[in-house]
Amino acid sequence: MEKHDEANKCDLEAKKTPSTRFLKRYVLPSDNHGFVGRVCDLSIVAYHFESYAELSKHPDCKYAYDTNEYVHLLVRRVESLNLVGDMLWPDPFPKAESLPITLFEWLTASADVFLTRFISVVDCSLQLVNAVFETGLPPPDCKMKKLKQAGVPTAVIDHLGLMLDGQSKLRNERNARIHQGLERAFTLDDQTFKLAAMLGRGQGMMGRDRNGRRINVNRSFREGLVGVQREFNVSTKQLVGQLDALYDELWDEFETRFSPRIATSTHGLNARARRWR
Repeated sequence: MEKHDEANKCDLEAKKTPSTRFLKRYVLPSDNHGFVGRVCDLSIVAYHFESYAELSKHPDCKYAYDTNEYVHLLVRRVESLNLVGDMLWPDPFPKAESLPITLFEWLTASADVFLTRFISVVDCSLQLVNAVFETGLPPPDCKMKKLKQAGVPTAVIDHLGLMLDGQSKLRNERNARIHQGLERAFTLDDQTFKLAAMLGRGQGMMGRDRNGRRINVNRSFREGLVGVQREFNVSTKQLVGQLDALYDELWDEFETRFSPRIATSTHGLNARARRWR
């Protein structure tokens, strides 16, 4: 009976052991939506003017240029998540002795960058909505409540709400890390992992951790990476789908506002008024 209980205990512990097998990496597409290309191409008209003041004399040019400023901010922030991916899928696998920080600190920094940049994508989306609908709110005031009060349609506000809800867990962790100093656990025994990573760059600590596992800094590092990789893939795939749906909504509004302006333009630059699909 005792042997049977001991076997069950070992099986249970085995199920709890984090994986060290790297997941297949998801690379975020940042600018392949038609709306992004449409606005970017239209904004090239800025090169025909000596200054923003000159450009602003033409309503269609100003609207396209101003919108592109916030499209660019959002695209750049989404693209920066792929830099996080480079940190989570390091190739070649980093050697502890060659890094300026420990493997534990690498994980900590990777999680910080992932959380802060992932959460800020929605903040950048709010600013883009503000630009497309021309609500005139300053960036710090681009909140859902104020955008709704400024006349942004309920469908767009509801979609932004879904995006916020989808990142609520990570947003809470981001707030806890930044404002309260709390940290996430990467392994079954982070205290030993952190200490072992500091001593001799992972080569100066022998023995077993509190779970009875032989201390292995590289294994702990891989366990931590795989955990964040899993969260990265799930969260970013969902985010890209949400952004595509938002771009669809904004594209309709952009064309509704842009078309009459290009139709009455006087600059003679022959920008196309019809939408691309």
